[in-house]
Amino acid sequence: MVWYILIYLFASLIIGIRILCYDKKKKRDSERTTLKQFLITLVVGPFVIAILPFIVIGYFFNDMFGKIKKRRKLKEERKFNASLGLGPDEHYLCFSMMRGAGVIKCADCGYEEEITSFTHGIMSCTIGRQCPNCHAFACEYNESKEYHTFGKAKEDFVCPQCGTIIRKKEESIFKGHNDPLFCPKCHSARLRYHMNYIT
Repeated sequence: MVWYILIYLFASLIIGIRILCYDKKKKRDSERTTLKQFLITLVVGPFVIAILPFIVIGYFFNDMFGKIKKRRKLKEERKFNASLGLGPDEHYLCFSMMRGAGVIKCADCGYEEEITSFTHGIMSCTIGRQCPNCHAFACEYNESKEYHTFGKAKEDFVCPQCGTIIRKKEESIFKGHNDPLFCPKCHSARLRYHMNYIT
Protein backbone atom coordinates (compact mmCIF):
# COMPACT_ATOMS: atom_id res chain seq x y z
CA MET A 1 0.00 0.00 0.00
CA VAL A 2 2.92 2.36 0.76
CA TRP A 3 4.39 2.03 -2.73
CA TYR A 4 0.96 2.69 -4.16
CA ILE A 5 0.68 6.01 -2.27
CA LEU A 6 4.22 6.96 -3.31
CA ILE A 7 3.29 6.41 -6.96
CA TYR A 8 0.23 8.68 -6.52
CA LEU A 9 2.29 11.43 -4.95
CA PHE A 10 5.02 11.11 -7.57
CA ALA A 11 2.50 11.29 -10.40
CA SER A 12 0.81 14.30 -8.78
CA LEU A 13 4.19 16.00 -8.38
CA ILE A 14 4.97 15.49 -12.07
CA ILE A 15 1.59 16.95 -13.04
CA GLY A 16 2.16 19.93 -10.74
CA ILE A 17 5.66 20.57 -12.11
CA ARG A 18 4.26 20.36 -15.63
CA ILE A 19 1.73 23.06 -14.80
CA LEU A 20 4.47 25.25 -13.29
CA CYS A 21 6.67 24.85 -16.38
CA TYR A 22 3.74 25.63 -18.64
CA ASP A 23 2.95 28.84 -16.76
CA LYS A 24 6.59 29.91 -16.19
CA LYS A 25 6.50 32.58 -18.89
CA LYS A 26 3.32 34.16 -17.55
CA LYS A 27 3.25 37.41 -15.62
CA ARG A 28 3.68 37.58 -11.86
CA ASP A 29 -0.05 38.23 -11.48
CA SER A 30 -0.70 34.66 -12.51
CA GLU A 31 1.86 33.14 -10.09
CA ARG A 32 -0.69 32.84 -7.31
CA THR A 33 -3.09 31.09 -9.67
CA THR A 34 -0.32 28.74 -10.76
CA LEU A 35 0.55 27.92 -7.14
CA LYS A 36 -3.13 27.32 -6.44
CA GLN A 37 -3.35 24.95 -9.40
CA PHE A 38 -0.26 23.14 -8.13
CA LEU A 39 -1.73 22.69 -4.65
CA ILE A 40 -5.08 21.54 -6.03
CA THR A 41 -3.28 19.02 -8.20
CA LEU A 42 -1.35 17.66 -5.20
CA VAL A 43 -4.56 17.26 -3.22
CA VAL A 44 -6.91 16.03 -5.95
CA GLY A 45 -4.39 14.14 -8.07
CA PRO A 46 -3.93 11.11 -5.78
CA PHE A 47 -7.68 10.61 -5.46
CA VAL A 48 -8.18 10.83 -9.23
CA ILE A 49 -5.38 8.37 -9.85
CA ALA A 50 -6.77 6.10 -7.12
CA ILE A 51 -10.13 5.92 -8.92
CA LEU A 52 -8.66 5.19 -12.36
CA PRO A 53 -7.75 1.52 -11.66
CA PHE A 54 -11.30 0.84 -10.48
CA ILE A 55 -12.71 2.49 -13.61
CA VAL A 56 -10.43 0.39 -15.82
CA ILE A 57 -11.25 -2.81 -13.91
CA GLY A 58 -14.97 -1.98 -14.00
CA TYR A 59 -14.84 -1.35 -17.74
CA PHE A 60 -12.93 -4.62 -18.27
CA PHE A 61 -15.44 -6.71 -16.31
CA ASN A 62 -18.40 -4.94 -17.90
CA ASP A 63 -16.99 -5.64 -21.36
CA MET A 64 -16.19 -9.24 -20.45
CA PHE A 65 -19.65 -9.96 -19.01
CA GLY A 66 -21.22 -8.18 -21.99
CA LYS A 67 -19.41 -10.51 -24.39
CA ILE A 68 -20.36 -13.57 -22.32
CA LYS A 69 -24.00 -12.45 -22.31
CA LYS A 70 -23.88 -11.85 -26.07
CA ARG A 71 -22.39 -15.31 -26.71
CA ARG A 72 -25.00 -16.93 -24.48
CA LYS A 73 -27.81 -15.10 -26.28
CA LEU A 74 -26.40 -16.10 -29.67
CA LYS A 75 -26.15 -19.72 -28.52
CA GLU A 76 -29.76 -19.69 -27.33
CA GLU A 77 -30.91 -18.11 -30.60
CA ARG A 78 -29.10 -20.75 -32.66
CA LYS A 79 -30.55 -23.50 -30.48
CA PHE A 80 -34.05 -22.08 -30.94
CA ASN A 81 -33.51 -21.66 -34.69
CA ALA A 82 -32.34 -25.28 -34.90
CA SER A 83 -35.58 -26.38 -33.21
CA LEU A 84 -37.42 -24.60 -36.03
CA GLY A 85 -35.40 -26.46 -38.66
CA LEU A 86 -33.26 -23.45 -39.54
CA GLY A 87 -29.52 -23.41 -40.16
CA PRO A 88 -26.93 -21.53 -38.02
CA ASP A 89 -26.96 -18.53 -40.37
CA GLU A 90 -30.73 -18.48 -40.92
CA HIS A 91 -33.26 -16.44 -38.98
CA TYR A 92 -36.98 -16.87 -38.57
CA LEU A 93 -39.41 -14.25 -39.80
CA CYS A 94 -41.79 -12.42 -37.46
CA PHE A 95 -44.16 -9.47 -37.77
CA SER A 96 -41.87 -7.18 -35.74
CA MET A 97 -39.28 -7.48 -38.54
CA MET A 98 -41.80 -6.67 -41.25
CA ARG A 99 -43.58 -3.49 -42.29
CA GLY A 100 -46.33 -2.53 -44.69
CA ALA A 101 -47.95 -5.07 -46.97
CA GLY A 102 -46.37 -7.52 -49.38
CA VAL A 103 -45.88 -11.13 -50.34
CA ILE A 104 -44.64 -13.89 -48.06
CA LYS A 105 -43.03 -16.92 -49.68
CA CYS A 106 -41.95 -20.30 -48.32
CA ALA A 107 -38.40 -21.27 -49.30
CA ASP A 108 -39.23 -24.98 -48.89
CA CYS A 109 -42.52 -25.58 -50.71
CA GLY A 110 -42.82 -22.34 -52.70
CA TYR A 111 -46.14 -21.30 -51.14
CA GLU A 112 -46.94 -17.61 -51.68
CA GLU A 113 -49.53 -15.33 -50.14
CA GLU A 114 -50.20 -11.61 -50.06
CA ILE A 115 -50.32 -10.47 -46.44
CA THR A 116 -50.45 -7.29 -44.40
CA SER A 117 -47.83 -6.91 -41.72
CA PHE A 118 -48.71 -3.45 -40.44
CA THR A 119 -50.35 -0.50 -42.17
CA HIS A 120 -51.90 2.54 -40.57
CA GLY A 121 -53.89 5.65 -41.19
CA ILE A 122 -54.45 8.66 -38.95
CA MET A 123 -56.71 6.94 -36.42
CA SER A 124 -56.76 3.35 -37.59
CA CYS A 125 -54.41 0.51 -38.46
CA THR A 126 -54.34 -3.02 -39.82
CA ILE A 127 -52.21 -5.55 -37.94
CA GLY A 128 -51.01 -8.85 -39.35
CA ARG A 129 -51.75 -12.00 -37.37
CA GLN A 130 -51.10 -15.72 -37.74
CA CYS A 131 -53.26 -18.42 -36.20
CA PRO A 132 -51.23 -20.59 -33.79
CA ASN A 133 -53.44 -23.57 -34.68
CA CYS A 134 -53.80 -23.70 -38.48
CA HIS A 135 -51.09 -21.09 -39.31
CA ALA A 136 -53.47 -19.12 -41.51
CA PHE A 137 -52.64 -15.44 -41.96
CA ALA A 138 -55.25 -12.87 -40.99
CA CYS A 139 -55.61 -9.13 -40.44
CA GLU A 140 -56.90 -7.41 -37.32
CA TYR A 141 -58.39 -3.97 -37.82
CA ASN A 142 -57.94 -1.48 -34.99
CA GLU A 143 -59.59 1.91 -34.70
CA SER A 144 -58.92 4.65 -32.19
CA LYS A 145 -60.53 7.94 -31.19
CA GLU A 146 -57.13 9.58 -30.74
CA TYR A 147 -54.38 10.50 -33.18
CA HIS A 148 -51.84 7.71 -33.88
CA THR A 149 -52.80 5.52 -30.94
CA PHE A 150 -54.25 2.03 -30.60
CA GLY A 151 -57.89 1.71 -29.61
CA LYS A 152 -59.37 -0.84 -27.23
CA ALA A 153 -60.76 -3.98 -28.85
CA LYS A 154 -64.45 -4.66 -28.28
CA GLU A 155 -64.14 -8.43 -28.74
CA ASP A 156 -61.59 -11.22 -29.08
CA PHE A 157 -59.91 -11.62 -32.45
CA VAL A 158 -60.44 -15.13 -33.81
CA CYS A 159 -59.02 -16.98 -36.80
CA PRO A 160 -61.42 -16.61 -39.76
CA GLN A 161 -60.65 -20.19 -40.86
CA CYS A 162 -60.65 -22.39 -37.74
CA GLY A 163 -62.13 -20.09 -35.09
CA THR A 164 -59.13 -20.24 -32.73
CA ILE A 165 -58.75 -17.18 -30.50
CA ILE A 166 -55.60 -15.43 -31.72
CA ARG A 167 -55.78 -12.47 -29.33
CA LYS A 168 -58.12 -11.80 -26.45
CA LYS A 169 -59.47 -8.26 -26.31
CA GLU A 170 -57.70 -7.51 -23.00
CA GLU A 171 -54.31 -8.77 -24.24
CA SER A 172 -51.56 -6.55 -25.64
CA ILE A 173 -51.96 -5.33 -29.20
CA PHE A 174 -48.40 -6.57 -29.76
CA LYS A 175 -49.17 -10.16 -28.76
CA GLY A 176 -47.27 -12.59 -31.01
CA HIS A 177 -45.35 -9.72 -32.61
CA ASN A 178 -42.01 -11.46 -32.08
CA ASP A 179 -43.20 -15.05 -32.56
CA PRO A 180 -41.83 -16.96 -35.56
CA LEU A 181 -44.10 -17.25 -38.58
CA PHE A 182 -44.77 -20.55 -40.35
CA CYS A 183 -45.85 -21.57 -43.81
CA PRO A 184 -49.60 -22.32 -43.79
CA LYS A 185 -49.01 -25.21 -46.21
CA CYS A 186 -45.91 -27.12 -45.02
CA HIS A 187 -45.41 -25.37 -41.62
CA SER A 188 -41.80 -24.48 -42.43
CA ALA A 189 -40.21 -21.48 -40.71
CA ARG A 190 -38.01 -20.78 -43.72
CA LEU A 191 -39.99 -17.84 -45.04
CA ARG A 192 -39.10 -14.76 -47.08
CA TYR A 193 -41.00 -11.49 -47.21
CA HIS A 194 -41.11 -8.95 -50.03
CA MET A 195 -42.75 -5.64 -49.11
CA ASN A 196 -44.84 -4.01 -51.84
CA TYR A 197 -45.80 -0.81 -50.04
CA ILE A 198 -45.67 0.86 -46.65
CA THR A 199 -47.77 3.55 -44.96
